[in-house]
Amino acid sequence: MLAAASFAWWISGYLFAYTDDAYLTSDIVSITPEVMGPIEAVHVTDNEWVARGTILFTIDPVPFRLAVEQARAEEARSQAQLPVDRAQLQVLGAQKQSADAAARFAASNLRRDTPLGQSGTISIQALDQTRTTEEQSVAQQHAAEAAMQKAKETLSVDKAAATSAHAARLLAEWRLSRTKVVAPVDGYVTHLAVQSGDMVSTSQAAVAIVDGNAWRVVANYKEYYLRHLRPGGLAWIWLDSHPWHLYRARIQGIAHGISRQPGSEALVPYVSPTVNWIRLERRIPVRFTLLDSPGGDQLFMGADARVLVIY
Repeated sequence: MLAAASFAWWISGYLFAYTDDAYLTSDIVSITPEVMGPIEAVHVTDNEWVARGTILFTIDPVPFRLAVEQARAEEARSQAQLPVDRAQLQVLGAQKQSADAAARFAASNLRRDTPLGQSGTISIQALDQTRTTEEQSVAQQHAAEAAMQKAKETLSVDKAAATSAHAARLLAEWRLSRTKVVAPVDGYVTHLAVQSGDMVSTSQAAVAIVDGNAWRVVANYKEYYLRHLRPGGLAWIWLDSHPWHLYRARIQGIAHGISRQPGSEALVPYVSPTVNWIRLERRIPVRFTLLDSPGGDQLFMGADARVLVIY
């Protein structure tokens, strides 16, 4: 009898794989505000179904509106300065052209008077006056060029300031838009703890949503069964929250790594090898995608399940 039972247990491993070490799960989406401030109003209730884009709560928008107005005023001021700079640059450009013409005229006079002065046709004093006039015109030409270069640099700086003010205005408007915190996925609000007046920050999640489109069953199978399980294979799921019903599922995949030490579950799962001080065989998580279910509103994250795979 014992031999027959052992043989039946051994041969069953080649026919089907069953485990009651399974559970229903989904993704928990943590919603962390992108701006900081006190909550003005909460628009949802605990355990409420929300669609993607639903406003969950609003942060007091007053300081953000004021920041937008200030940013818009600064952008308008910086934009208004640009025509002034361009007009000044045009005036200095005209002055530069005039100085260039004066310098050319003075240089022409000097070239003409130099041989006349050397021959005695004009006095040394007249030649000196012509030379002084030429030197002054060159100095004025350089001064006009320097003023024009400074005006160009001022215009460039003010353009950069206008660009910065434009970016600051866009950032202020973006921050204002983020005072309305919306649901990023369809799902159920879970364990809602925030209320009007609470201060929320960008470093701490304020609301959690159970993703309504990511339901799956995770079953921990003994290593003995893994060689028979293939992604895409059909499985049957028993949910303890809905007993006496079998729901079809597909093997989505088999975990290719587990931690043998607790504490690093964020990277790879840890499956305890002991239950009530009894050492068990190592078990590997296998993920199943539900093909049938009692309905999205009847699925509960963490509920126990049982999984049967017939080869």
